[in-house]
Amino acid sequence: MQLPDATALDGELVVWDAAGRLAFERLQNRLARRGAGAARAAEEWPAHFVAFDLLRLSGTDTTGWP
Repeated sequence: MQLPDATALDGELVVWDAAGRLAFERLQNRLARRGAGAARAAEEWPAHFVAFDLLRLSGTDTTGWP
């Protein structure tokens, strides 16, 4: 998905386990690895960006929007 220029989102990276639950420890484990170990962990436990808030849209401050 392509966002317009001057757009800002608030969110975080997440990793889900096989049951569909958030697995924060797997994300932490991925962040601690380097090189080939990091590549294997990324393949085994892909991370996804989940956006919570739209802060700016095409340069317009949206923080006051409902």
